[in-house]
Amino acid sequence: MTTEPWERDDPAWPVHDAVVAWETPFFEGGYDVVERPDGERANYYWLQPSNAAIVLAVTGDDELVLVEQYRPRLRAHTIGLPAGGIEADEEPAAAARRELREETGYRAGELSYVESYVPSGWTRYVRHVFFVTGVEPGTPTPDDGEFVETTTAPVDEILDIVRSRGAVNGLALTPLLLAREDGLL
Repeated sequence: MTTEPWERDDPAWPVHDAVVAWETPFFEGGYDVVERPDGERANYYWLQPSNAAIVLAVTGDDELVLVEQYRPRLRAHTIGLPAGGIEADEEPAAAARRELREETGYRAGELSYVESYVPSGWTRYVRHVFFVTGVEPGTPTPDDGEFVETTTAPVDEILDIVRSRGAVNGLALTPLLLAREDGLL
């Protein structure tokens, strides 16, 4: 099993304690007591949701499958990519297929791994990016409390569309840029 970045030790920055201060069904929050190279100790706070899979699914018409939803934490409507948490003992690729189907109804054809990244210095989770072609439409089956609308947009317009919504949805932008860099978009 791969070690998560936050599970590694750095002798120049020893961790003296790890405290989980808050637990919810969706994430843990806490802090590590870390000794800095100058010998001073400080608390470094973090949030730890489950790792996630995010999907760039391209239709036969060269359009990208998108999800639109209201995000109460941001108090804003966002447009982005199908994504969601990886369940215990679930492989990231299986989660990508499941999330695409649940949120949009689309069934994944050929799925390929793009890259994994940590989206923020405050959050302890990894987002695994997958690129999908040969998708077949179907009926969404969103989780309880999930209100998602599915749409598609031309691949060559997708960055402009994601960037057009005020504050840029970084959860979508990073995977889009990774895929573009790899020549997939």
